[in-house]
Amino acid sequence: MGAIPVKSPEQVRAWIKYWEEMRGTPPSSFTVSEYLPGRDFACQSLWKNGLLILIKTTERLSYFGGGSGPSGVSSIGALHKTVRDSRVMAVSTNAVRALDKTASGAFSVDLKEDSDGQPCVTEINVGRFLTGTSIFDLTGRYNMAATYVHLALGDRVKIEDAYDVAEDHYMVRDLDTAPGLFHAEELYDGLVDVRSRRGRKQQ
Repeated sequence: MGAIPVKSPEQVRAWIKYWEEMRGTPPSSFTVSEYLPGRDFACQSLWKNGLLILIKTTERLSYFGGGSGPSGVSSIGALHKTVRDSRVMAVSTNAVRALDKTASGAFSVDLKEDSDGQPCVTEINVGRFLTGTSIFDLTGRYNMAATYVHLALGDRVKIEDAYDVAEDHYMVRDLDTAPGLFHAEELYDGLVDVRSRRGRKQQ
């Protein structure tokens, strides 16, 4: 079903009634939670015996299929941006440590900001990378997938600062195409200011 925003108890009852009548979903299958209207983050991290090895953070700016649902969002981002946000990093690592103080492997955490701008965990995936892992592998100093393999093989991995973020990189994805990665500065490549050309012609 996924999450949907509601504004009144009447909308809640109507939504539950719809699913109960159309799909036989019992009311006990539903939960009510705080609405999180803020920014949407994805955090991917690698751990070894409870030690944080590598962590990267991005922000989802647009979504696949977001416009077709009541919430306007989906779990798959069409446009990601690398960001450095110590709050997101801290909340994510604290969440992983709360699950397992001896965590090893890959942990992916989704977060959204509440109305006060505080990042809140919405989902944790254990043992696999996010679908947009290219932005974590191909930006920053360390390739996350390669680091994961080295850890799995028992190789010595030396990373001085686990929080590895190269800011202002974007990943664009579409259906049935390879994701594109570029830096913000590349947005202006090939662009010409037509105003300056117009001015020269008038002279």
